[in-house]
Amino acid sequence: MKELGIAFGGGGARACAQCGAVQALREYDVKVDIVSGTSAGAIMAVLYSAGLTCQQMVDLFEGLDFFKDIVTPNVPRGGMFSSAPLLELLRRVLPYKNIEELPIPTVVVASDLEHGCVKLFREGEIAPRVVASCSIPIIFTPIKIDGIHYVDGGAFQNLPVPAIRQECRKVFSFSLLHLEEEKYHDNLISIANRSFNMIMASNELADMRLSDVDVKLDTSGCNAYDLSKMELLFERGYRQTCEMLESQGYSRVFAPERIIFKQKDENKTDYSRTLNPLKEALSKIYR
Repeated sequence: MKELGIAFGGGGARACAQCGAVQALREYDVKVDIVSGTSAGAIMAVLYSAGLTCQQMVDLFEGLDFFKDIVTPNVPRGGMFSSAPLLELLRRVLPYKNIEELPIPTVVVASDLEHGCVKLFREGEIAPRVVASCSIPIIFTPIKIDGIHYVDGGAFQNLPVPAIRQECRKVFSFSLLHLEEEKYHDNLISIANRSFNMIMASNELADMRLSDVDVKLDTSGCNAYDLSKMELLFERGYRQTCEMLESQGYSRVFAPERIIFKQKDENKTDYSRTLNPLKEALSKIYR
């Protein structure tokens, strides 16, 4: 039986708050025995398990444009966007190829479209399995692995506490879900996005109760497809996790580390200011 597990929930670009949480865990020298992750939380789980520093994580994603550098437009068949750029990015930066090679045991959660069930990846190539975990249905193309099509793990376990609950005495979970603040729009993308958010919110509430401590990270005002608010989210996640660790009896071991953020590129599109970021992107691609 492992002592402590960490479950990283899904929530798109809001996972920057989880990066702040990871920084706090390291400064308080919290020993983690297993991690699980869903969707963007799966990215955080494998980067953390692989040993990347928070500065390296920030450097990896800061300045990227979600709709140019993370995904690309797709012929609308299996999904509106292809996650091929994210796949190549992960393959390039991860120092390990397979999940079972990671220093901290890691579980990546995806949804099996063929059999209608949750899939817990504990071995196999990291990059395609993480991308599968991130593939929101209709929005992103499903990922085929060993003949099976997979989509976002949030359909079953957006907060993947059940994936590791039976293996450790204590579980800390970091949830990100914050239902979109923009108004409802009567179009395919808006309906797909909001419907899936509601599905995730429903199963997350149930799984949250299985954790010993759930930190509902403050992602208010931040969009799942906007990478321009990394510093704000990082600071919130860091502060909240420090407070949680203090309340759980942990003491700081290492001095606070300054994470350097680049200046925001004012010329980059800020999708958080649009009513519907996906509709905005698609209007430029398919006009």
